[in-house]
Amino acid sequence: MTSIVAPVFVRSVETALPVLQAAITQGADMLELRCDEARREVVEQILTRPEVRCKPVILTIRAKAEGGSFAGTESERLQLIRHACGLCPDYVDIEYDTWRKNPEFAGEILPLLAATDDPAEKKTKLILSNHDFLSRPTDLHQRLLDMAATAPVRIVKAAYKARNLTDALEALRLYRELPKAIRQSLVIIAMGEAGMITRILAAKYNAAFTFAVPAGGATTAPGQPTILELIHTCRFKHQQRDWPVYGVVGWPVAHSISPVIHNAGFGSIDFPGVYVPLPIEPDYEAFRTIVTAMRELRDFNLRGLSVTIPHKANAVRYLQSQSGLLDDTSARIGVINTLYFPQQGPIRGTNSDWSGAIEALRAGTNWSLTDLAHKRVAVLGAGGAARAIVAGLATLGSTVIIYNRTLKRAQELAHEFNGKTGSVSAAQLDEFGNTHCHVVINCTPAGMSPDVKAIPVDNISAIDSSMVVFDTVYNPRRTRFLQAAAERGAKTIEGLEMLLRQAVVQFEGFTGQSAPLAIMRVAAEAALDRKS
Repeated sequence: MTSIVAPVFVRSVETALPVLQAAITQGADMLELRCDEARREVVEQILTRPEVRCKPVILTIRAKAEGGSFAGTESERLQLIRHACGLCPDYVDIEYDTWRKNPEFAGEILPLLAATDDPAEKKTKLILSNHDFLSRPTDLHQRLLDMAATAPVRIVKAAYKARNLTDALEALRLYRELPKAIRQSLVIIAMGEAGMITRILAAKYNAAFTFAVPAGGATTAPGQPTILELIHTCRFKHQQRDWPVYGVVGWPVAHSISPVIHNAGFGSIDFPGVYVPLPIEPDYEAFRTIVTAMRELRDFNLRGLSVTIPHKANAVRYLQSQSGLLDDTSARIGVINTLYFPQQGPIRGTNSDWSGAIEALRAGTNWSLTDLAHKRVAVLGAGGAARAIVAGLATLGSTVIIYNRTLKRAQELAHEFNGKTGSVSAAQLDEFGNTHCHVVINCTPAGMSPDVKAIPVDNISAIDSSMVVFDTVYNPRRTRFLQAAAERGAKTIEGLEMLLRQAVVQFEGFTGQSAPLAIMRVAAEAALDRKS
């Protein structure tokens, strides 16, 4: 089983102990003592504390050239590592170049290291590491083989900066290929946002361990999640090799709470799958290349994608290139936010934004679809979210006015959907309020974190108590626009409702089961509270 290692900087016993105890309480299986800045007596004290040694311990002392912070000479560092190994930490992590370039040190430390996996051999086990903080080494495969050929290494570890998702997928590919050639356990980590999946899916790929920090703790490498995120959000302890993978594609995507929402839903129905963030650069070629690579990677088992900015048009283009199926409403909208990859048959695409918005409106007002068809709706903005919502409202028969700073863009959108049952027209954004509307929907990013003080309209006095105001921005939950509307007596609907209800459509398509909306809502609200 893949262990969760909590790396903790040790500068003094007093400051390190609370962090180590928090890591243990939150679910860490192992502890890495980063003693780069610890004096010899502190290393001795921390390695002999019973509350620390209740878990397997990795000792690591890295030089600045290795990405660490040891300030002494190389000779002093090696002497400290040798002395610490005499205190029998369960593992010692040594950079491969250090081992190769210091044969005298290697010879001196060998008698202190376990030569076998026999638990009766009460000696420290060797982890050999290779770090590259700039990019993925071109000879990564060979480096790992060379490290594995070095006696008496027990775990072979590589960590490198991922430039893109392709670099991360290479790590997952090596997890499958290398066990055919070596007997040691593997840890392959792609650092940074693009490499997050190598940490989240480490258990799926049977890595020896992955790193995660206690909540509020300092990270020791780019992209480390928290222990609680791994266990509760990513379902780390339950992952199996054959589990399908789902994810949200966007650029950027680290802010998305979709993994929290879907994984909470998966867990509540005991669905065998995990949902991950997938950052892909904005252009179509990057989207095509990486989605294809994920589909072709054995054991990755890609089954579905949520698609967000800026890839919704790219998703349609990709679907068409694969002769995929697109429903009529999504075809009219022209962009999609969901891709399904069934084990057999063609891939499918759909847009759940419009239905999510309609359901959020219905739930917030108790209106029927017929009621909504008789409403006049002001849509602020003419981007992707506006396009989906206008299409849905026009299909129902609502009267829609699109207000946008660039009138031409609003007119083009109105022309495309006018007469599709309902009436759609366009106006300048500064004309908002000239025509009374029953519903106002903000589809602009105004008010989104971090610019939380922004409001999409200047004429807030046009809002009154007869209106329903719906903001598609969900972070923060109560935007300044919603607050101002509520102060004027309007009924308000948060953007989180649309996010959840479009996620319900995706979830049911992914799993074939009813979505546990209440559980997904609790998870989403907690995630947004943590971000606020």
